[in-house]
Amino acid sequence: MSVYKKVKAAYQYPSTPTTPHMFGLDFQLDRILNKEGLDNRFNKHYEQAEIVRAWARKHFELYANENYLSNTVTCILNTKGNSVAELNKELATRGYMISNGYGSLKEKAFRIAHMADRKTEDLLALLNEIEDIWGL
Repeated sequence: MSVYKKVKAAYQYPSTPTTPHMFGLDFQLDRILNKEGLDNRFNKHYEQAEIVRAWARKHFELYANENYLSNTVTCILNTKGNSVAELNKELATRGYMISNGYGSLKEKAFRIAHMADRKTEDLLALLNEIEDIWGL
């Protein structure tokens, strides 16, 4: 095998890269790093996490150990036994969505994300909608 063929084989992708994803990532990284600032993005995630955690502690219980809480998503125990599937159906009619628990946690827990481009006012509105639907 020639040197050219060996070098070419070493740099072959196993499939065609999805260039729209690469362009989207480049766009978002530019926004985060050059416009918003990485520390500002991390601080926003932390502040929103604290909002959701306080809300969850008031109405439910946190699933995760307090020493290992995520700043991007909060998993909440459904201590009231309400239907998370029905909640999500009603939230969809109001323009929102949350994540149900996986596997054995389905309907026993739900997750609220506080990451990416989510605005604090949108997060607060979501929590208010959940309170309204479940009568909290």
